[in-house]
Amino acid sequence: MEEIIKNLLHIAAFIIGLIGVAILLIGLTDAIIIYLKDSRNFQKIRYVIGKHILLGLDFLVVKDILETVFLRSSDVKIMDIILLIVIVGIRVVLTTHTSKGIQEMHEEIMKNQKHSKAVDKEINSIEKEESKLKRQIKKLKKEDKESEEEIKELEIRVDELSKFLNKK
Repeated sequence: MEEIIKNLLHIAAFIIGLIGVAILLIGLTDAIIIYLKDSRNFQKIRYVIGKHILLGLDFLVVKDILETVFLRSSDVKIMDIILLIVIVGIRVVLTTHTSKGIQEMHEEIMKNQKHSKAVDKEINSIEKEESKLKRQIKKLKKEDKESEEEIKELEIRVDELSKFLNKK
């Protein structure tokens, strides 16, 4: 019975390790896809890779604990335990550091998205104003009620708005 449990733990540790590696590879694949779509979006690429690294490392830590504590319990030496503590310690430091970086990147991405929405809203407002001014010009030209000077001022304003939009 003990041998069956030990074999099951070996299989579980192996599968958990594979899952950890698979998560890391999925993150790399996602990052490559994002890069191919938009090579300038490094924040999002780093964010995606960081999330997958954190999760993958968690699985690999569990695998190491299973292998060291349960599978080598009869011949565990003090060096094995020290090595496990060092590995887990390094991974915890990496996870903590990466988590902070990911959180900062996530906040920056959210801030950029809000800024982008604000810019889009401003552009939309300017486009509406431009359209309104064009209608006014058309109406003034058609009705010929306003002076040529007012029409020129409106045309200048429309040109300024058009130049502004082209810069965006």
